[in-house]
Amino acid sequence: MLLVRDSARIVGLVQARMGSRRLPGKVMLPLAGKPMLERLIERARTSRHLTALAVATSVEAADDRIEELCTRLGVSCFRGSETDVLRRMLEAARLMRAEVIVRITGDNPLVGGDLIDYLIEGLISSPTGLAYAHTAEETGFPFGLTVEAITMDALQSADASMHPADREHVTLFVRRQPEKYPTLGVKAPGSFPPEPLTVDTEADYHRVKALFEKLYAENPSFGFQDVMVAVSSNHEVAE
Repeated sequence: MLLVRDSARIVGLVQARMGSRRLPGKVMLPLAGKPMLERLIERARTSRHLTALAVATSVEAADDRIEELCTRLGVSCFRGSETDVLRRMLEAARLMRAEVIVRITGDNPLVGGDLIDYLIEGLISSPTGLAYAHTAEETGFPFGLTVEAITMDALQSADASMHPADREHVTLFVRRQPEKYPTLGVKAPGSFPPEPLTVDTEADYHRVKALFEKLYAENPSFGFQDVMVAVSSNHEVAE
């Protein structure tokens, strides 16, 4: 396994497409006056540890809009299979010469550079080699403040699986085998309410939009701890 160092080539890959089943085109819905994907790219670019950032989308015509956005923002855009997301991400990682990939999904606009760095610093500080690190299950972070880091070797190993779930969910092959692929769940520094903060449905979008725009108005560079304070306050009021 790779002992990740500061000098490693760590590439952020934003997984995004227009063809969401439950909320088509969600990555282009407005947040504080700009498309959600643009806001996510702006926030991810503030990371101090990412060597590079790119977007991985599909070859479907609807995703021309994503490529056009990336061109306008000066962000690399790689296009591949709509359904074989693992292959799409792997091809993008190879082209970006990544040693470690930070997977960011386009429906999590509250993710920012500070959360990405919090994850990477957990990876770098590990005294043993790791294949995978995350802020997902059992870390105290809510769904929606989710980032994953996976070594290139581990991602290439996953490509051997032809199981449809592994092709769709990218890191699932590695997550199912922690005994083979050493894993770190990076713990949240405080307590979040359990409600998800991802954008999966129209109701999610309106809830996240209200939260994003409130925080953005107070501080355009808000971080995940600002999110934690805001959602905890909202949760207490609701109770």
